Amino acid sequence: MQDINNASYELDYYRRQQFKPGWSSLIEVIFSGILASADDADSRDFLRLMGSQLAEKTRLPDAQTVGELEDGINAVLSHFDWGWVQVEASEQEIVLKHHAYPQTPDPDNEPMWNLSFATVLEGVYATWLQAQGGAPHVSLRWNPQLAQQALVFSYKNGQ
Repeated sequence: MQDINNASYELDYYRRQQFKPGWSSLIEVIFSGILASADDADSRDFLRLMGSQLAEKTRLPDAQTVGELEDGINAVLSHFDWGWVQVEASEQEIVLKHHAYPQTPDPDNEPMWNLSFATVLEGVYATWLQAQGGAPHVSLRWNPQLAQQALVFSYKNGQ
């Protein structure tokens, strides 16, 4: 039981370190404005595009293994102070579990923040995976049902 409490305390500590007053509030206002200005599909497409453009500016080194891919992603996430990711690959899919991601300055806006930030990450991760040799027709999607202390993404055919 003590390990669980320590893990929760550690996660809270890292989240507080990531919080940048002003910047976090500005991003929250931008996310809210984007979602309010367009229908769900259009606003999420725009956020994915922003993520894709960010990924283009922060290219990963070529990875030969899943471990190298994970290390490359985590180097960029560390630079951004955006937490860290675990990458798990199987025959059917690649699962990315994004931990200790930046939090909303207003806990009442957590669902909107998670949706927006996860959608930006969809664009980031999809662009990075495609640049590593992924196929353009394979989609990467956030699974909000699996969001407990992590944002979980699945990269596979037929989503």
